[in-house]
Amino acid sequence: EEVFIARPSPDGRWIAFQSKQTGTSNVFIRAVDGGETKQLTFDEEFAGFPSWSPDGRWLAVQLKRGEDSFVAFISADGGTITQLTNEKGQSWVSDWSPDGSEILFAGQRDGLWNLYSVSRVTAKQRKLTNFSKLNSYVRYPVWSPVNDRIAFEYAETTGNIWMVDLE
Repeated sequence: EEVFIARPSPDGRWIAFQSKQTGTSNVFIRAVDGGETKQLTFDEEFAGFPSWSPDGRWLAVQLKRGEDSFVAFISADGGTITQLTNEKGQSWVSDWSPDGSEILFAGQRDGLWNLYSVSRVTAKQRKLTNFSKLNSYVRYPVWSPVNDRIAFEYAETTGNIWMVDLE
């Protein structure tokens, strides 16, 4: 079984992971002490990159639709998946706010990468950074436990031209 992106639950009793064991990437959970594997998402295109809410009740997931990706969540018990974002571009799920009310993600809108959060209840989004360089990106944002900052990777890509002598 091929497993990707495994994350332990906050209480350490469960592992959430994405796997292609059904042919398409979907989200599963398994008890740490063994037991059965339970499939949570049954997406036909892509559901993955699970991230536990601080209380362990929810999993944020990334959905892929064509070239775009979106933020969604599902109960850790399974059930209906709820899509929270609809904008064209990329929405890469990463973390939750300490109180579990918002999901943090790296988003690409109109070619620009910035950090965003989206409310699990209202689906209202907040843009948290305002980068404006087309050659930059953000990744892997993580919310601090005391809710006073977010750590993330920011990088700018530059072009380089190289030559090689042919013998």
